[in-house]
Amino acid sequence: MKKTILITGGGGFIGRTLTDKLLQEGFNVRITTRKKTFQQPANPAVELVHADYDDVNSLKTALKGCQGVFHLAAAIFGFNRNDFETANVIHTQRVVDAVNQTPQITTFVHVSSLAASGFAKDIKHPRTEEMTPTPVSDYGITKLGGEQAVKTLRSGVKWTILRPPIVYGKNDSGVSKIALWVKRGLMVNTSGNGLFSFVHVDDLVEALWQAYTRPDTVGETYFITEPAMYSWDYFITEMAHAMHCSKPFMPSAPKFLMRGAAWIYEVAARISGAQPALNYDKVTEATVPGHWICSNAKWTALTGQPFTPLKEGLAKSFTK
Repeated sequence: MKKTILITGGGGFIGRTLTDKLLQEGFNVRITTRKKTFQQPANPAVELVHADYDDVNSLKTALKGCQGVFHLAAAIFGFNRNDFETANVIHTQRVVDAVNQTPQITTFVHVSSLAASGFAKDIKHPRTEEMTPTPVSDYGITKLGGEQAVKTLRSGVKWTILRPPIVYGKNDSGVSKIALWVKRGLMVNTSGNGLFSFVHVDDLVEALWQAYTRPDTVGETYFITEPAMYSWDYFITEMAHAMHCSKPFMPSAPKFLMRGAAWIYEVAARISGAQPALNYDKVTEATVPGHWICSNAKWTALTGQPFTPLKEGLAKSFTK
């Protein structure tokens, strides 16, 4: 009989890629949804189940019959600290509480973020797992809080925390929004001379799979990233090449203008009910005096996993 794995936040592009991987490995996949009415997928090996993240009993029902959990659900954008706190800390703790009351769950893999660790002050010292976390944004602070919640899992659960930097790939909504502006010929350079780490979604999913199946990742936290580091200018240039269009005009924007733009986006998002393309928290992250870079040395020393170079990954992301 096939085993069943639960994915929270499985409707996103990471979750969809992970679902494909789990199906290939012979598992049944159960995906949580907040919607009370929904249509089941055509594939009988994939099941949607309603879950209320404020209700432990609802989550226990969603976990029934599962052997493991991938916790992907999180708030990347929010209008205030409370939005992030609710989704990234409180709801993670609710999932953990439900797992602690579900004896058959033996494995829990949590997707955190580089933002939970903070930025690197210079390129010679990318963030490593041994460094004391110093998150600067509400998103990063609450993702760190989510990590702390994971560490309250009962002793019978093998847990692993993965911290990716910028995740990109085909059908990623974030990259798609950037691509739209690249096509329009305009992209604001918000990062100055800062460098970034990236990971292609396929590589992150492979790491998620290894974290689930390997016995030697228990109780550990890992950065999952391509080892190279890139400027925002390089990222946009290679994206334009992958899209077969010209590199956009990239003016730099001072912090006060970015905050003004974030305010406009937030107002528009409140009216439309959509997530803002830019908000106050992302401005905080974009204007740090350093680099959003991390080292994958701990993970690669353990697994030997290769990673996709950014240029190759972008070409794969925009291949029809």
